[in-house]
Amino acid sequence: MPLPTELIRRGDRRRVPWKNGAGVTEEIAVDATVAPRWRVSVADLGDAATEFSAFEGRSRVFTVIGTYGVTFDWRGGTTAIEPLRPFGFDGERTPRCIPDGATGAFNVMVDRRTTTASVSVHDLVDSTVNTDIHAVTVFYVHSGRVEAGSRSADAGDCIVIRLDSVEIRGTGKVLIAEIRDRPTPG
Repeated sequence: MPLPTELIRRGDRRRVPWKNGAGVTEEIAVDATVAPRWRVSVADLGDAATEFSAFEGRSRVFTVIGTYGVTFDWRGGTTAIEPLRPFGFDGERTPRCIPDGATGAFNVMVDRRTTTASVSVHDLVDSTVNTDIHAVTVFYVHSGRVEAGSRSADAGDCIVIRLDSVEIRGTGKVLIAEIRDRPTPG
């Protein structure tokens, strides 16, 4: 069983091939249920165009974390995605991803029937962020250093907080993914 607060160093992420074999992602955290409802990962996109894998029933939030943006070619239209601008789309869609140069991406995928996700970018300047006890919160340190209790995370590291209220403090730029159970009707 995962700890309520876990530090994931850049070098400790598990490397997993893309579903379509076109690349590799590094898993930060995955839901611990038998049929995982969510996954957070980082992908090295390189500088060459590639096709994304299809994930039926999933919603994705894609955020460029490298220096260069990308263009998604949807076969009939394009979308330019700048660094540090979260972009959500249906997992069934398989855009051709065309990087403007060697870059990477922070990805959050959730089962849209049971789970929701959001990603935001924050500049911490000797300030704090408190996590919500009703969410799984993943902090990706883009630059600087942040702390959660006795754990310190540097650029490229992540802090995963599972359904706990924790104060995150530090100085730097962070991506914050919040994953929540979808309310059940009734």
